[in-house]
Amino acid sequence: MAYDLLSVYPAKLMEYGLAVGYLLLFIPFWRYVQGGKPAMAELRVGAAARPATRAAAPVARPSPRPAYAGWFQVPAGVHVHPGHTWARLEPDGLVAVGADDFAHKLVGPAKVELPRLGDHVAQGEPALALMQGQKRVPMLSPVDGTVVAVNAAAREKADGVDDPYGAGWLFKVKPPRLSANLRQLLADAPAHRLLEEASERLAMRMSPELGRVLQDGGAPIHGIAQELAGDDWDALARTFFLT
Repeated sequence: MAYDLLSVYPAKLMEYGLAVGYLLLFIPFWRYVQGGKPAMAELRVGAAARPATRAAAPVARPSPRPAYAGWFQVPAGVHVHPGHTWARLEPDGLVAVGADDFAHKLVGPAKVELPRLGDHVAQGEPALALMQGQKRVPMLSPVDGTVVAVNAAAREKADGVDDPYGAGWLFKVKPPRLSANLRQLLADAPAHRLLEEASERLAMRMSPELGRVLQDGGAPIHGIAQELAGDDWDALARTFFLT
């Protein structure tokens, strides 16, 4: 009986050993069977966690500039009146006055009628005129002042407003209240915008006659008003010159 009791222990020990060994072998077998699934699951989870890629928003492209943009120029330091005359402070403290690039190209080659030395001009009041034959178009002074110099060369030329911001200056004044006058004028970006708005208004009048008033390359000819309005060009010019 004692012999049978003792023989049970080795049998149980062998049984437990087999069970432990089976478990130890089962673990790598299970990993082998499941191989790749955790990685695939992790991949799926990662893909779900990432937001869906949105379609790229279309890039906003600037609209092309109108064909008439840049037709008329105004340099730095020049202050433009809405009636298309300009004023520029000179190094000697005087103010030079002229007709702008728009006025020159609108009317075309024209003689100029200028004030006399000692005359007083007032901002927004007629001070000079452009003339072709019997047609006379007044223009407004951009500033107040007493006329102290007149461009005789411009007055004698057949096209007195040629080179409007350079040799085509028309007269100079001694200004009594220049700061107040300049507040009513436009310079830099606002001045460019004024000329672009004038271009837009012209472009509306040109259709369908656009080809007649553009040179090769798209720049406007001198004398747009006469091409558009014929014998009534002076009335068109007065509309733009506010006279």
